[in-house]
Amino acid sequence: MGQAIIGLFILCTPALFLVAAYLFYKNSAIQAFIQNKLVWKNPIDKAQYAYIDKLLSSQLCFFKLLSLNGKAKFIHRTLKFKESKNFIGKDELVVTEDMKLIISGASIQLTFGLNYYMLENIKGFYIYPTVFYNRMMKLKLRGATPPSGNMMLSWKHVELGFMQPNDKYNLALHEMAHALKLSIKYSDNFDANFYRYINEWKSVGMPEFQKMKHADDSFLREYAAVNIHEFFAVCVEHFFEVPTQFQYNLPHIYFHLCILLNLDPINVYNDYKVKR
Repeated sequence: MGQAIIGLFILCTPALFLVAAYLFYKNSAIQAFIQNKLVWKNPIDKAQYAYIDKLLSSQLCFFKLLSLNGKAKFIHRTLKFKESKNFIGKDELVVTEDMKLIISGASIQLTFGLNYYMLENIKGFYIYPTVFYNRMMKLKLRGATPPSGNMMLSWKHVELGFMQPNDKYNLALHEMAHALKLSIKYSDNFDANFYRYINEWKSVGMPEFQKMKHADDSFLREYAAVNIHEFFAVCVEHFFEVPTQFQYNLPHIYFHLCILLNLDPINVYNDYKVKR
């Protein structure tokens, strides 16, 4: 009996040490290590984790304000998403690992509150240096999202979207919003909560959408009036870029978007969890 207790103590000592270290060194590298390796089992070492943390913190305000656990979850999802997609440079653009992480991070920001986040309808990304000409649409574009296949993005405008975090424009989030909505129809797997609630959100937003078609005094920028799909994508941009203004001006649409995406960008002290 005594030997069994001693053996159990020896087995448990490393775990107890880690728990004690976690509690003692709050907001420290040890706590980050525990979240990265033991909780989320991210396939990266300390240096890689620190690099990705620094990169995403410098580009995505949403990521920067997450807790250590929230950051580890975000990085875990970003890496899984990145590895599942193709990234193809167009017009001689050389795609870097940083580009892949930032584009993947935009998708994870949008889907952070959802259980399923892989956007299986999007197989990869065509990344252009700047505005590009689309032969099918016969237009110059900054971005485009097909029902399935490769999303098209102007890297210049992806960067601008994150460099100016409160101007109500974010190309990557806008296109990811289209992809998320399309995933319901064009993916084998999609988030159940989003699927159940999207029509409810549309019904809440419809009066504002109809008003925008006949007036120009909406809080939302006028591109939202093009169609209901653009209305959703523009709402997503405003939701993340100016959440407090959104909540003040269109509280019902904001609240139901929180429910739809299962996160609240105003709640920065609790990993954006929705207060129910």
